[in-house]
Amino acid sequence: MHTVSKNESSPEGAAPHTKAAEHPVNGSFRQVLTPLRILYLVDSLRVGGKERQICELVKGFGGSGSVQSIVVTMGTEQFYVSEVQKHVPLFYLVRRVRWDPTVFLRLLRVLRRFRPHIIYTNSEMAMSYAWPLARLMGIKIINATIRNAFSGRGLRWQWHRLMLAIADARIGNSQAGFLSRGLHYDSPGNYVIYNGIDMSRFRRRDADRAKTLGFNAGKRKIVGMVAEFSDYKDFQTFIRAAQVVLQRRDDVVFLAVGGGKNLNACKGLASPEKQRIRFLGERQDVDLLVQQMDIGVLCTFTEGIPNSVMEFMAAGKPVIVTDGGGSRELVMDGVNGFLVPASDPIAVADKIELLLSNDNRAVQMGTAGLERIEGRFSLQALTENSLHVYQAVSGRMHSTR
Repeated sequence: MHTVSKNESSPEGAAPHTKAAEHPVNGSFRQVLTPLRILYLVDSLRVGGKERQICELVKGFGGSGSVQSIVVTMGTEQFYVSEVQKHVPLFYLVRRVRWDPTVFLRLLRVLRRFRPHIIYTNSEMAMSYAWPLARLMGIKIINATIRNAFSGRGLRWQWHRLMLAIADARIGNSQAGFLSRGLHYDSPGNYVIYNGIDMSRFRRRDADRAKTLGFNAGKRKIVGMVAEFSDYKDFQTFIRAAQVVLQRRDDVVFLAVGGGKNLNACKGLASPEKQRIRFLGERQDVDLLVQQMDIGVLCTFTEGIPNSVMEFMAAGKPVIVTDGGGSRELVMDGVNGFLVPASDPIAVADKIELLLSNDNRAVQMGTAGLERIEGRFSLQALTENSLHVYQAVSGRMHSTR
């Protein structure tokens, strides 16, 4: 199994000449030609899981010397722009229309200047623009669009499968993601790299609770769900579970964090309990916010490896997550959280009450979740595993005694 646990001006230092470095691997030495030049081509830097992971990747490789990278975005969304720019150069190739032929010429100029060994894409749109130029210039291309675990139909789904097939390598963030597409995760060119998270984001614990939340929760416990209000996230089940719990007890407040097209509909569903079910909108300070919560919940219809659940676990919180997709690869049922059936508010409510009523159990699960993140879903694991894949795909690593 291949599970490996601004403008268009010339990028700085486009093609440095460096010496080979030797690193011991499995009792032998491998010669690594560094740095590898990686161009991350993304459709946008909007709020989202795959965009969050681009931020983690460039942060993890920052200053390592093994990878030199730039990020090129075709969208105007700004949510993660400042974070990306802390670590790597960011270039805009904004599409004027959905299929903008001028993007090819503008991207070609960037490729000629930066001369990447690999183009890394995380959407079908980015892959569609990158693939012809990658083939023209002999650049390897990685398709990292397997970020969920559902099967689809129609022309868009067929295009997705075609973009996977023509890539030099495919990266998914879960085994379930590959299987949902009828692909074996251990086939040649397929790699599972679990999402990684920077643990330093959760070391600050001195934030004022009322200031962070935006209201005074008093001594009430906090149960939260952090996600986009999209068709793939089941906030309705979360709200209905909250309403069940609130009928039984008054020592808890529920928080729904995120934005999206279904936000207003969900607010309407929760309006009778608007003081006890609060909507905080999109937040840049999720790392501080989850530390003020006692229990993390994710009700969903499909998942790869959910970033929000990882954030709760990194903050040492027990989690309750819909069973399905890649969630089983992250959450160990009964150990660091609970897996519950899809669209079952009663099951969610029962697990919330169990944890609210048993502080020791909640603390034990939170500790187990933190240990699991540190062991398998750390930023170090993400960057080390990604580097191995980049080296394998580019052919810039070979054995030597």
